[in-house]
Amino acid sequence: MIEVWFLALRPWSFTASAIPVTLGAILAYTFEGTFSLGLYLLTLIGGTLLHSGTNLINTYGDFISGVDTIESAETCPQLVKNILKPEQMKRAGILAFSLAALIGVYFVYLRGWPILILGLIGILGGYAYTAGPLPYKYQGFGTLLVFFLMGPLMVLGSHYVQTGIFNENVIWASLPVGFLVSGILHANDLRDVDYDQKAGIKTLALILGENLAFSFYYLLNIAAFASLLFLIIFNILPISSILPFLLIPKLAKILKNAYISKLGNRNILTCLEANAAKLHFQFGFMFIAGLLINTII
Repeated sequence: MIEVWFLALRPWSFTASAIPVTLGAILAYTFEGTFSLGLYLLTLIGGTLLHSGTNLINTYGDFISGVDTIESAETCPQLVKNILKPEQMKRAGILAFSLAALIGVYFVYLRGWPILILGLIGILGGYAYTAGPLPYKYQGFGTLLVFFLMGPLMVLGSHYVQTGIFNENVIWASLPVGFLVSGILHANDLRDVDYDQKAGIKTLALILGENLAFSFYYLLNIAAFASLLFLIIFNILPISSILPFLLIPKLAKILKNAYISKLGNRNILTCLEANAAKLHFQFGFMFIAGLLINTII
C-alpha cells in the first residue's frame, strides 16, 4: 500500500515545484545577500506538500469528471483500476494541503500577512485545478494559471520567506521557469487532446486547435530562453545566468520532435510531456547554478 500511495503522489513531477522554490531562495541571496538553509528546506517541504495535494486532487477530479479512463490515466491509474477509492484520494489531497498550511502558519508568524495571501492562493489554485464548483482546467485556463502559480507566485513566496520583502526583480526572474512549467502542462494537453475531447472538457490545446496549439508550445519554450536573455541584457540578472543557453541543442530537438508529433507520430507525442519536464528541470538547475557561480565570483 505504501508503494501505491507513493506512485499516487507522482513524485517524478516534484522537480516542477523544487525548481521555483530553490530559485526564489537563491535569488534572495543574489539580490539581498540573505539565505537560511532551514527556511529553504521548510519551504521546499511546504512546496512539495502543495504539489502533492494538487496531484492527488487532480487524480480525484479527473476521475469524478469522467476525464480519466484506463487508456488515458497511465501515470495515475489508482482510481480507474479501483486500486484506491475516490474519497481516499480526496482525503489524502486535503491532508497534504493541510500539512502545507501548518508550515504556512509558521511562515505567517515569521513574515506576516503577505505569506497568508500567497499560501491561500497556492492552495486554492491547486485544489480548483480539477475540483470544486468550477475546475479551471476544464475551462482552458490550466496552462495559463500554472504559469502564475508555479512561476512568479512560488518563486516570489520562497524569496519572501527568506527576506521578508518584495522585490519586483524576482517576478521578472521567475518568468523563464514559468514559461517552461506551462510548457509541461501544455504538452500534457497536446498528448491528451483526443481523450479530453471525448470527455467534453476544454483545454487550451482544444480551444486553440491543432496548428495554434503546437505554435503556442513552440512559443512557450522559446520564450523561456528569450526572456532570460532580456533579463541579462537589462542587468536584472548577472551574465553567469546565461548557462541554460547550453541547452539550445536540446531545445531544438524538442521543437523538432513536437513538429514531428504534429504530423502524426503518436510515439513522440506521448513523450512530449516527459521531455518538457526534463527541459524545465535542466534549465532551472543550470539557471540556479549560474546564479551561484555569480556569488562565488
